[in-house]
Amino acid sequence: MSRIKFKFSELELRTTTLIQVTIAIIISLLFQFVIPFSWQPLDTFLYGVKQHGDPGINLVIFTISQWYFSFSLAWFIYRDNPYINNFLIYSIVPLGIIFLYEFLFLYFYYDYIHVTPFILDIYLIWKKRETLSQKFGIYIIVLNISWLIIVYFLKLAYYNEDLLVFIRNILIYSVLWILLSFLFRAEKMDENNII
Repeated sequence: MSRIKFKFSELELRTTTLIQVTIAIIISLLFQFVIPFSWQPLDTFLYGVKQHGDPGINLVIFTISQWYFSFSLAWFIYRDNPYINNFLIYSIVPLGIIFLYEFLFLYFYYDYIHVTPFILDIYLIWKKRETLSQKFGIYIIVLNISWLIIVYFLKLAYYNEDLLVFIRNILIYSVLWILLSFLFRAEKMDENNII
């Protein structure tokens, strides 16, 4: 009897994307409802051991860092998905800033939530650059900015940050995201006519 070897690369891109999005949703739900809040390394380092739902605590599922982390784990099942790769690459800006702050000022070295996608971003630029396109940039930048603003004002995440600091950070992210988009080609991508 012959073995059937399953490869995600043989599925349609939309099917693979749906599978990866489902995996990311499951991971994020687990981190919100099953995995203790103490598994959020930076929050635990800064504020001590807290529980989901404690006053002033981010709802994990609404933090953009959690979604970057979840998608970075889902990325491993199919590494050439341009949708996932282009979403993840823009995490290099906020997570890079957090990563440097943790290492240089906090001397905090085991924040897997922020480090995992950041390392993956470096890999994407180095080895998977052909899957990255500037044409995805505007959609992802608008999505990220909208997400941050909505969760801030609905007090779901980040709301402990001063409003002026929050606005400054979004402006910095926006400028860096736009500059980052110019690192990638703007021409039409061939794979499955996705653009």
